[in-house]
Amino acid sequence: MLSLFRALMPKDERFFDHFTEHSRLITVAAQALLDLLREGNDLEARFQVIRKAESEADEVAKTIQLAIHRSFIVPFDRSDIQDLAKRMDDIIDLIQDVARHVTEAGPMPYTVEMHTMAEGILSCARTLNEGIPLLRDIPRNAASLTRMTAEISRLESESDTLLRAAKRRLREESGGLDAPITYRQALVREIVELLEAVLDAGEDVADIIDSIIVDHV
Repeated sequence: MLSLFRALMPKDERFFDHFTEHSRLITVAAQALLDLLREGNDLEARFQVIRKAESEADEVAKTIQLAIHRSFIVPFDRSDIQDLAKRMDDIIDLIQDVARHVTEAGPMPYTVEMHTMAEGILSCARTLNEGIPLLRDIPRNAASLTRMTAEISRLESESDTLLRAAKRRLREESGGLDAPITYRQALVREIVELLEAVLDAGEDVADIIDSIIVDHV
């Protein structure tokens, strides 16, 4: 009965436009991050692309929060809208954190784990960008949305494996658990941990969407 009532009520379609724009900006930032790690040059210019996307995403997130308070009818629970906007913003904030660390460090050899995790972040962003518009009709698109969230969870699981591999490699390079590590090794560890945190934030978004699906199907 609740699902039927929600389906019959008029919805504020702007929320879907805002979330779609937010996911597009995440994808822009994720592509720039991969380019930064793949090319290893023009670090500052690529960082500025990410910084601009993050700033625009902040404005979108603020617009969503304002719309929650101004709208009488919302497409799904207000708390879910708030959580989804915040967790999506976490993704792009963390992408910017990675890019800042890399840019401040300057050119350096980027590990295979860094490259693979950045590719996973871009895949996650693209998956979200394709899936977020499907929230306009959750009952009809439930199966596709569930596949989307499963794919994001798979990418996050892969990033866990890559993080463990990166840390194991760093231990071996340093000579063991009790051996001192170099600044480069410490920086690499910090960067791969941040990369994994980006995909953790992506899985948080997927979890919220799964919860929204349950409420509407």
